[in-house]
Amino acid sequence: MARTTTSFSNQIPIPGAGEALSFRLAKLQSYYSNERVVWDIGCDHGQLGLSFSPVDSVTSIQLVDPSQKVIDTLIKKIKDSYISAPKISVHHKEGQSLLIETTSNLIFIAGMGGLEIGEIVSKLHSQLDQTSKFVISPHRKILEVRALLNKLPISLLSEEVIQENGQFYQILELGLNTDGMKVPLYGEELWNSPLGEEYRQYQLRYFDYHKDLASQEYVRYLKALNPPKLTPKENL
Repeated sequence: MARTTTSFSNQIPIPGAGEALSFRLAKLQSYYSNERVVWDIGCDHGQLGLSFSPVDSVTSIQLVDPSQKVIDTLIKKIKDSYISAPKISVHHKEGQSLLIETTSNLIFIAGMGGLEIGEIVSKLHSQLDQTSKFVISPHRKILEVRALLNKLPISLLSEEVIQENGQFYQILELGLNTDGMKVPLYGEELWNSPLGEEYRQYQLRYFDYHKDLASQEYVRYLKALNPPKLTPKENL
């Protein structure tokens, strides 16, 4: 179930202004697996979604953001950078209000809090079939979003933790096969990765200050992983 991608040399180039994807965005991009419709919800600058514009197998790119300023900037960016962009659509909406009538969707939701991400997944999952999947990366409230996802009729395809600019980010790949593995409350593959022990120590320091029941249960779980069952690092 764990992903082992360590190289991003094959990342998709962005035509136009010569923008390069950050490590985190390139990692998210690597979850593409021939889906036809790519959604970038809470897209902000639109880099992730627009990076799929040269991919022939992607027939539609949907950029979604609730900020009018973001939308205006995106429209100008697309107009200035592309001679023709027939497969790119821009939506001034919250992710929770979307109606998805297509199949084979890859839905990215990153760069926002876990509670909002959980709400969006809760609203959208019933509109999708098993040819679609979510790739999410919450910036905060990770315990809350995992608890919510655990109760939904979705499955965990993979999970990993990455680090960028001193910050840790979980990435969860979610499928619509209800017979698959439920999203675990605290993660499983996270702790077996090369970053697993460093991330465990970081989470222990952070959550040990929180005295609510959910945080303390998480701390007990993390301490029970000591010594963690880490696998040897792969040769990079």
